[in-house]
Amino acid sequence: MSKFLLILSPFFFAVGYWLVDGARFSFWATKIEIREEIPVIDNMPELGTQIKVTWIDQFVCGIETPLIGLLLSVVTLIFKIFLKRSL
Repeated sequence: MSKFLLILSPFFFAVGYWLVDGARFSFWATKIEIREEIPVIDNMPELGTQIKVTWIDQFVCGIETPLIGLLLSVVTLIFKIFLKRSL
């Protein structure tokens, strides 16, 4: 049982990191867009608003993260199988 946990640990770590980061089904991103509505005239939002877009430099995990974890787990499994057969 512990061998399976060892083999699947890269996958569990990658999925956990992906879930903590927001679980986005897009590709990796290096910037985050923040949209904020600002009134055209201060303290009078009934006259209209503008959207202010701010970009923040931050890494965001994409769907590649759990896929890379799965790939590492499969490579580890194949490596373990070949080690067992060579003995």
